[in-house]
Amino acid sequence: MNVKIYRKVLVFVILLSLVLPSFAFGEKVPKEIKRVVNRGYLGQGGLNLDKDINRAEFATVAVRLMGLEKEAKSYSGKSSFKDVNKFQGGWAVGYTTIADREGVMRGVGDSSFNPKGKITYVEMMTVFMRILGYEDGIDFVDYPDEYYEKGLELGLGQVHKKANDKVTRGEVAIIIERILDMKMKDKDIILIDKLDDVPIVVEVEEDIYMTDMSFNTNITGLFSGKLKGTNDFAGYKIELLSSSGKIYDSTFASKDGKFKIWDFDIGYLSKLEGYKYKVYDGNGKIVLDGQL
Repeated sequence: MNVKIYRKVLVFVILLSLVLPSFAFGEKVPKEIKRVVNRGYLGQGGLNLDKDINRAEFATVAVRLMGLEKEAKSYSGKSSFKDVNKFQGGWAVGYTTIADREGVMRGVGDSSFNPKGKITYVEMMTVFMRILGYEDGIDFVDYPDEYYEKGLELGLGQVHKKANDKVTRGEVAIIIERILDMKMKDKDIILIDKLDDVPIVVEVEEDIYMTDMSFNTNITGLFSGKLKGTNDFAGYKIELLSSSGKIYDSTFASKDGKFKIWDFDIGYLSKLEGYKYKVYDGNGKIVLDGQL
């Protein structure tokens, strides 16, 4: 390797080690966030710590940190946000509705919430500060500068992160660890003590299976069926793949478990290789798979 190139790579690696956390994000739970994971604030199933968190997922985290998980899960109405009702089967309706109602996380205008949009560092700080009792217009006024500065002052961030940097699920977990031990504004109680009175609703893992399955590759590709094993399949994703793992298409099940995938590749080579499917729950965990 060229000496100059080697030096540049070495400098880059050193700088990277200074700005990144001291552990790599993977499905093995880092000890620094075990409390967050064990208490269910990121949900059960696949943690996906290295992926950017979206607005629907972050609204869910916020609701859990307010002790309102049970209310969100039992919510049966529709969302005032048009883009949430059909987002991934509608699983986020209760969470986004309550996050908006409580004023910790609002829509983006025009009756939209933008559930798949990414969260920025200053947005993360703002939501967490609101959960701790800090108020817009009183504790911070000018957005984003005063919000960002107040967040840093409270220890809700790191100076090397810019206000508009996107945030991963792992980074969110690290900050949750911090705020759990922070005092609520003007109160002699820390957040985790407040939450201990309202435990997270942990889902009991059930056996998921499929009925009414239909798979046809004669004229056009069609794969349909109905999932069984729980009362609410909102957020469950069904993926159709080749036997070697190439993804052909995916869809989300309706609340009652019904799904349909059609018009996928039915060419000679695809048929020869074969097909399989995978089913993921709302947290990205594979709960069912099989050959077709």
